[in-house]
Amino acid sequence: MRRHTAIALALTVIGILGLVFAFATFGSVRDHIRDTYVRTGTERVPGDDDPTEVYASQAPVSRTAQDITERYEPAERRITPAGVFLRYEDDIVSIVQRPEGTRILLDDEDTGYRRGYAYLGGWWGTYSGRGEGFRGGGPGGGK
Repeated sequence: MRRHTAIALALTVIGILGLVFAFATFGSVRDHIRDTYVRTGTERVPGDDDPTEVYASQAPVSRTAQDITERYEPAERRITPAGVFLRYEDDIVSIVQRPEGTRILLDDEDTGYRRGYAYLGGWWGTYSGRGEGFRGGGPGGGK
């Protein structure tokens, strides 16, 4: 009986440690940006209901992007003369240089795509919309 109790206790401790680890390391890029950078306000993209959250970083664009991607790996990354664009499941993070310093624009995916269309259109999908709407070509391929 003692052996079963010790095994049950060990498994319980392992389970609790697993839960602590899971909740400590998982989260969202949105939460990370909110906790790490200084919020400077919001902006609206015409036609969108959700405002863009704007944050500031003291680090240069490249370092800010590296700090974010080290913590949360994006599904896609686009580096342009305008800045760095990071695509996540539900968010697009735009990291751009401005005279007042590095700005981080946090958008839902649709708003972020519209905001950065000049840099993302044709790169993340086609010029007619987001990447998920593209089904490829060829005879019957993906249609």
